Amino acid sequence: MAGTKPRATPRSSGFGSRHVEFGVTLLVVAVLVLLPSPARADDRWGISIWGLSYHVDRSVDYNEDNWGLGLRYYLKPGRYFVEFDALRNSNRGLVLPLSAGAEFRIAPLPAGCKLFAVAALTAAYYQYPARNVSEVKFGPVPGVAIGCGHVKGNIMAVLRKSSEPLAALTASLTIGF
Repeated sequence: MAGTKPRATPRSSGFGSRHVEFGVTLLVVAVLVLLPSPARADDRWGISIWGLSYHVDRSVDYNEDNWGLGLRYYLKPGRYFVEFDALRNSNRGLVLPLSAGAEFRIAPLPAGCKLFAVAALTAAYYQYPARNVSEVKFGPVPGVAIGCGHVKGNIMAVLRKSSEPLAALTASLTIGF
């Protein structure tokens, strides 16, 4: 009709619904992976699902939804690994990290789970679309992981050269196969 304004459709931020959908997806994948199965490989390979980050500097408008995927290969099962990932970074660009690291079993947890310390060296290509800049960063990435069966939840620390060395914490889920 002439002279009428198109009706605005309310848009939600999607924050809650995306997190609920992702959480449900992860839960279904975790249940399927944890189910007993016939003879399995020695878990040399893993798929890493990246999702969230938390930034210490709350004054910057970081995007803390860092969705992406990675592939992990254990040179020695349960200890030394290499991993390549592709995910959205907190500056709304692409990050392509390549890591080599080790996991050290710290303690057993209930239900047959285990607590690990993780130490990795990472080289990462970062895009910063707002500044139209790309760069490569290199450095240590410490973290912790909780492994239950073929699934490991990972929390990693992103460090920087600063008086406040902790830039961010990132979370991922690695599913071994």
